[in-house]
Amino acid sequence: MRRFLKWVGGLTGAAMAAGLLIFFVFLPPYIEGKRNNVIDHAPYPVTDAAAALHETLIVGDLHADPLLWSRDLTERGTRGQVDIPRLIEGNVALQVFTAVTKSPAGQNYEANSADAFDNITLLAIGQLWPLRTWDSLMQRAVYQAEKLHQFEAASD
Repeated sequence: MRRFLKWVGGLTGAAMAAGLLIFFVFLPPYIEGKRNNVIDHAPYPVTDAAAALHETLIVGDLHADPLLWSRDLTERGTRGQVDIPRLIEGNVALQVFTAVTKSPAGQNYEANSADAFDNITLLAIGQLWPLRTWDSLMQRAVYQAEKLHQFEAASD
């Protein structure tokens, strides 16, 4: 019986370790890949006149959420729609980076319950954000601002 209990304990420990590995290592990039996939395609045709006009414009994007995810925005990404190399290539002069602090499960346009489970809490824990962000909306915003400052410091 003792041997059996030891075997069950070892199996339970291995299952817990595998679950933690999946939750912390594989699940966050998988979710981001599903939510922020980039579809490979041939370049869109652009006339010389359109390209010349684009070069004269001040381009602005007023909403992007990449600070939610654990990736380096100074590198061209294989997922997500915004990173610094693509902003430069797109002649984007103004990018507003949002600091998402709460997102209710089952979010919809008509109404959202304040008591709904918060998806960002799970995301913060799963990506191993600092402990201070796990239960503070303000600290989540501060953490995302800190990440943005680090990207700015690492970028030309």
